[in-house]
Amino acid sequence: MKIAVKLHGILRDYRPKDAQIDLFEITLDKPATARQAAEYFHIPSQRVHAVFVNDEEADLDTPLQDGDRVRLFPPVVGGTDRVADGPCRVFIGGIMQGSRRENTIDTQDYRGQIGQCLRTHLAQVEIFDPFEQHPNSVAYGDEEARQTLIAMAREAGQSDALVAFVPEASMGTALEMWEAYQSGRPVFTISPLAHNWVIKCLSTRVFRNIDEFCACVAAGEFERIVRAARRA
Repeated sequence: MKIAVKLHGILRDYRPKDAQIDLFEITLDKPATARQAAEYFHIPSQRVHAVFVNDEEADLDTPLQDGDRVRLFPPVVGGTDRVADGPCRVFIGGIMQGSRRENTIDTQDYRGQIGQCLRTHLAQVEIFDPFEQHPNSVAYGDEEARQTLIAMAREAGQSDALVAFVPEASMGTALEMWEAYQSGRPVFTISPLAHNWVIKCLSTRVFRNIDEFCACVAAGEFERIVRAARRA
């Protein structure tokens, strides 16, 4: 039987060599379960955190039928059980679509700049970049977009800190900032919108530009704030 399988996040690492897509049509022998779909790509079962079959929540033991659509998601990492002196896990949030009316995204160069700054000045840092996880998100259907939006907001709340790049209004970033704030995570916002209520009410620190933020990181203040929050 033939089924469609979509790989999400780091599970894309299991794609066939040189593959540039993340949605595949594969053939499995009957009977088959979602586990066989994962095994087709040599994905260990412990690497699969969530399974959806035909947009319904399922698991690896869910039976499959000809024509089914299977989506496989990696484990969610982070969380409240992280040790206070371990690596800092930083979520890089920021504008993607902003106020655009067309289905396009803003330049994402800022993610590399922020990531490089953190890696240069912090001895132990893990960076979670939603754009790396979902580079083709503008092409997602409504249900996949909804699930991704919610999953990324949840991830922001589970990381040790959120760095938000907001040169203009960004509803998705505001949602991530709220989740981080609600979870007691420090929110470092890079934005000229100093009088915006979301910016000034949810941010631990606000910076006018990336250079100001990097100066804070280089001075050790970023790490001190994050470590203190983790011990609280």
